[in-house]
Amino acid sequence: MPQLLKVFVDICLLRAGPQDLPASRFLLLLTLALHVLLGFAFALFTVPLPQALLVAVIGTVLLLAVVQGLLLAYRKAARLTQTATAQAGSEIVLGLAALPPTVWFYAVEGAEARLLPSLLSLLIIVWSVMVTVHILRHALEVNQGIALLLALGYTFLTYSVMGLVV
Repeated sequence: MPQLLKVFVDICLLRAGPQDLPASRFLLLLTLALHVLLGFAFALFTVPLPQALLVAVIGTVLLLAVVQGLLLAYRKAARLTQTATAQAGSEIVLGLAALPPTVWFYAVEGAEARLLPSLLSLLIIVWSVMVTVHILRHALEVNQGIALLLALGYTFLTYSVMGLVV
């Protein structure tokens, strides 16, 4: 297990790609379950319990739908298990990194007190987009510019849908 965690961290540091993960259905299901759990924890900061579960499930379903749709469009469907595992796992690692600034943000009051945790959260969002670019570039075999457009589209779609649900 520590070796798998190292691969997810290396993906987040842009030193490994989805191809470095095993094509394991069990690992995919485990990372998706953890993705839902972490999404649920974050959603509880802003919405009641039943809605938080809905938000978490929708976020994970969006991840799977976008990854599968892109892989189908680029005729790389065989890479679904590793790509979705890499995306979910990297979002878990970055989500855990985002947890302290999020708790800090909600623990303090006033715009001035929330400035630093907001900036830290923004930095993690930018880092997350970079990691998604990295994953998509490897999985789809596209150049960085195309991967950036796709990653920004995925990020925009996710935040838009979550905004509608919340």
